[in-house]
Amino acid sequence: GGVPGATNLKESEVLESIVKKQASDGRLNAVICASPAEALGSRGLLKGLKATCYPSFMEQLAPACATTVESRVPQDGKVVTSRGPCTTMEFAVALVEQLYGKERADEVSGPLVVTFIDNVV
Repeated sequence: GGVPGATNLKESEVLESIVKKQASDGRLNAVICASPAEALGSRGLLKGLKATCYPSFMEQLAPACATTVESRVPQDGKVVTSRGPCTTMEFAVALVEQLYGKERADEVSGPLVVTFIDNVV
């Protein structure tokens, strides 16, 4: 996430190869802040999926790239997106859930005292 990091990711041919392979193999892709628009949306990898990103990048994400939602950490299939710095804890727990299951995510999130507002779409 962030700029210029997200812009650098958008311009990276290596990353393009990796995220496209992840998607075609049905594996997890997870991006936060500006990167949903820059790193995945610009490559067509969010088409038909619900996704979010940093507010000032939402116009880039919609409508050609994704169905935009303002949820903090929407998950759609094997894609997890998140809004920005204030959602990083929820984002991390969502990744634990995707990779290791709900029980492990609950085990991790309890001691973190994370309050989930609307993390699933």
